[in-house]
Amino acid sequence: MLNKLRTAISEKGCAVGTFLGVSTPPIVEILGYTGMDFVVIDTEHGPYDTMPASDLIRAADSKGLSPIVRVAEVTHKEIQRALDNGAEGIIIPCLRETEEFRKAVDLCKFPPVGNRGFLKARGSGFGNEDWAKGTLEEYMSNSNEKALLLPQCETREALENIEEIVNIDGIDGIFIGPFDLSISMGMPGQFKAPEFQQAVRRVLNACKEAGKLCMIFSTTVEDAKGYMKEGFDAVANSIDTLMFMKVYKEMMDEIRGGE
Repeated sequence: MLNKLRTAISEKGCAVGTFLGVSTPPIVEILGYTGMDFVVIDTEHGPYDTMPASDLIRAADSKGLSPIVRVAEVTHKEIQRALDNGAEGIIIPCLRETEEFRKAVDLCKFPPVGNRGFLKARGSGFGNEDWAKGTLEEYMSNSNEKALLLPQCETREALENIEEIVNIDGIDGIFIGPFDLSISMGMPGQFKAPEFQQAVRRVLNACKEAGKLCMIFSTTVEDAKGYMKEGFDAVANSIDTLMFMKVYKEMMDEIRGGE
């Protein structure tokens, strides 16, 4: 397989990663020694522009992590730069209408699936990676396989049309954003509410029936384990800012508590 995330899912049943909001390349390299499978470089909420994101992608690649980029919107600039720099997956937030999902395919995939702009850039070793050395048709096919399109389901509108969305050719899977989805459903943070849990199962079942990947964000180890048991293909647990805060607060509590 050309995509490290798909490889991890195939070998382990469920891939585990985390979100990056403030991390630098050395931190990503450190994460590569933890047994983690992927990182999500968050350019929606995080401070990363093209060059910082490219540095994080390179750091992830160097340690065998699959670099996934969450872009801010469905635009040529956002998606093209992330893919050209080597993102192995694109997560897109806040989508509502089915046509927005189709536009994402158009920008993420080469023909005949979409209409991504052509360039053999850093992500292909400037054309020198083995998978990028064949004919132009082979390059486009391999690129489509290597870069996963994983739009988010985090709005009521997307939820209501999820069965149609997952069957769009070129969409490789769905990433559930539980916080924004719960807010859109009018039940902010009520993740244990039956209606919300039913919504999550609806997305998961739709993905399974369509043969597409289903990923989700979690905030606790217990939730992550629960999602793994439910059959999710990948779980992104927590974000670097929360983890830094948690670990250092625990350290300070121990130090001060021992005085």
